Amino acid sequence: MSAVKPIILALVLCDQIIREVGTNKLSLIGTFNGIYAASFPINHPSLWVYIAITEGRGTVPCKLRMVSLDNSVVFDLPGKIEFGGPTSVGELVFQLQQLRFESPGVYSIEFWAADDLLAARRVNVQISENPADNTRNAQGLN
Repeated sequence: MSAVKPIILALVLCDQIIREVGTNKLSLIGTFNGIYAASFPINHPSLWVYIAITEGRGTVPCKLRMVSLDNSVVFDLPGKIEFGGPTSVGELVFQLQQLRFESPGVYSIEFWAADDLLAARRVNVQISENPADNTRNAQGLN
């Protein structure tokens, strides 16, 4: 990787991302910081990740991954980023479906460029006694 490391401007978890026709703007719907479940294991139906990044040079390999605190990997998605120039801002959108959590705990979503961890978000996955939380199928701890 070049001597200049890209900078993460945002890493946001949400229920859905919509790209507007015409303006090409993104709308992040239902942001959250954690997941509720009535029992475990669970398959979380859908989770979207929005990343804004800048200061990159050329084509850079990247990955989005989630790990538990004991370092077991929930998912690991490799890719690459093509930077338009050092002052451009790139937006990356990931839709993850049917994420399986074997047990409650603290997980971390990480974004890597080359061998550099650029950003990480903790995600609390926990049991809820509140039926309203479970009805929403584990959407948000704010």
